[in-house]
Amino acid sequence: MRLQNLLSLTGAEMMSDPAVTLVDAIVLDVQKVRRGDLFIAFDAADIPRAVANGAYAVLYEEACTVTDPEIAWLKVESVEYTLLRLLRFRMLEKSLHVYSCDDVTLAVASQMLKDPRCYVWQGTLRSHFYDLWELREGSWVFVPERKRCEDLFVQVLPLPKTGNVPVDIAEQTLFETSFVLDDVYYERMQLSPFFLPYLGHLYQFAKSQGLTFIVGGMQGSTHFVPVFVGDDLRVKTFGQGGKVLIFEPDLSLLLREVDFIRSEAKWAKIIYLMPKGSAMAPDDHDTFLLYETQEDIMQLLKTVPFHFALIGGQDKRLLETMHIKTETPTLF
Repeated sequence: MRLQNLLSLTGAEMMSDPAVTLVDAIVLDVQKVRRGDLFIAFDAADIPRAVANGAYAVLYEEACTVTDPEIAWLKVESVEYTLLRLLRFRMLEKSLHVYSCDDVTLAVASQMLKDPRCYVWQGTLRSHFYDLWELREGSWVFVPERKRCEDLFVQVLPLPKTGNVPVDIAEQTLFETSFVLDDVYYERMQLSPFFLPYLGHLYQFAKSQGLTFIVGGMQGSTHFVPVFVGDDLRVKTFGQGGKVLIFEPDLSLLLREVDFIRSEAKWAKIIYLMPKGSAMAPDDHDTFLLYETQEDIMQLLKTVPFHFALIGGQDKRLLETMHIKTETPTLF
């Protein structure tokens, strides 16, 4: 990219009189900087290393000293906003199909949309920068409803309501389902019935657009994640153990999942854990157990009887921080 074009795109102030006129790749990770690159510095402490690695240009917002006037030093008001401007320019060059989805549909898409033309964006702008920058022409991009993606993409459409393909359930538990979808039988999928309406909707859309969709489990998802444990809270293999911890980091989905569990497991003793002071607390908040710390969660799990414990505001990495061990199976 020409340096003059970079200045026009970013609105940056040139703080040196550089000898260079072109930059090669745009790099966010200082460890990956090579000769000729533009380094975008989120942390000014990384700049000396980027310069030592051969960066031809440095873009930054914090005050810093120009140590090599031969390269371009570009000062901006906001690195994050500048990153957005660069990406928007890049997106204008591609004919993208961009659709916004609710978080559950997005989770299903990340697991089952296997078409190389499809990209599911679930993280931050910074963490997805390279993937977005390298999107192929005419890609299908699926983004969260809550993101202000209009600032990045020319047009963002809601995922159309094309109607759900009927999902006929043959057998189900709370976390495993056998079902028929579009005349294909799927036996004992590690897929909660909770996800099936979203799966049917997305499957119908993918089919109408000729996109590759492969039905599978949700092992890579962060939503409604079951972990089977024993009475001592040691982690067991899927389907084993008398108790299940269910993790949901997104509190906006919690009440929907509460309704699902209540309707599907009326026989069970269920507890719901929610961060204290959460704005998502329902009217019948007395049925919820509130926590402030991870120690509170552990204490509740140890002292309150349950078959299922839905833990809001946490993902299963909590098990590592609480040092809950996985039970090792033996032959005896």
